[in-house]
Amino acid sequence: VRWAPQGFTLIEVLVAMTLFSIASLGTASVLTNTMRANMMAHHRTFATTFAQDKMEEVRANGTGACAGGTASQGAITFSLACGTAAGPNGTTNVTVTVTWADPSSQSVQLQLRI
Repeated sequence: VRWAPQGFTLIEVLVAMTLFSIASLGTASVLTNTMRANMMAHHRTFATTFAQDKMEEVRANGTGACAGGTASQGAITFSLACGTAAGPNGTTNVTVTVTWADPSSQSVQLQLRI
């Protein structure tokens, strides 16, 4: 009497489920890290744009426009500090620093000589 296999054994199903679970956990970890990196890049881009806008304002209106400020995006508040210092040959160095606190405190600093 010959009999043909009629499906999977319990052991085969358990092994397949274990392999699928391990692969799913790895994919979830990669997805979480990618989302975190994307959010950090988004915050850095916003901060850089905020600093560039202040630089353009100082360039257009002179060093008197160099003042601090804040901007919010969602739950994150970005703080801007602007400072000036005498540069060579009668120029002025302008430094704009934007800081914010998310899971890791970060900052962006831009410098301009006018």
